[in-house]
Amino acid sequence: MYARLLAMLCLLPVSTFFAQADSAVPTGATLEVYVKGQESSTPDVLRAMNRELESLMLPAGFRVVWRGVSDPPSPAGAEHLIMVELRGVCMAQFSSMASTPLSFPMPLASSSVADGRVLPFSWVDCTALNRFLAPVVSNPSQAVQDDLYGRSMARLLAHEFYHILAQTDDHATGGIAKARFSTADLMADHFDFEASALERLRPPATVASSAVSDDTSAAGR
Repeated sequence: MYARLLAMLCLLPVSTFFAQADSAVPTGATLEVYVKGQESSTPDVLRAMNRELESLMLPAGFRVVWRGVSDPPSPAGAEHLIMVELRGVCMAQFSSMASTPLSFPMPLASSSVADGRVLPFSWVDCTALNRFLAPVVSNPSQAVQDDLYGRSMARLLAHEFYHILAQTDDHATGGIAKARFSTADLMADHFDFEASALERLRPPATVASSAVSDDTSAAGR
């Protein structure tokens, strides 16, 4: 399915949270991510999501800058901009969802497509994600569940960002850019882009700079 990831098997002040997320990110091609629906999540889940997505996009040469939908754009502008919608209640609700697991493959996340182009508009189905993970999550700690849920959201978004930034409906053979995720993929301590996907993602300036500074370096985990 084109640019779509299938499943196999406290309110937060927007501007305050995302302003805090801006300050500690490294340099790179600027990727501004505007998030709609974060008010249905929690600070711990959003922090885990932000941290994981920044970690996943950095090797590809992108500096993630988080914005709320009501925030003004960066004065200097951004090389890349993506709008993200978090649909449903985006917090760990594994105990209440354990009795209604996903019974058939359905999209956990997707991006808009028009005239053969993958548009910079992505969404995550938070209810479906809860139902997908609920049967295999056994740790009762809410902190652990929040971290797991936030990291899973980030991995779904990173997959969609791959399609948007690389402008492709192709998938890699493994890693974040592969066609389908298992629960094990989302729950793993580490789950990254494989080397071929990183090469497709890297902005041209990043690739050229890498070639000049170290012509023996290769992308990898």
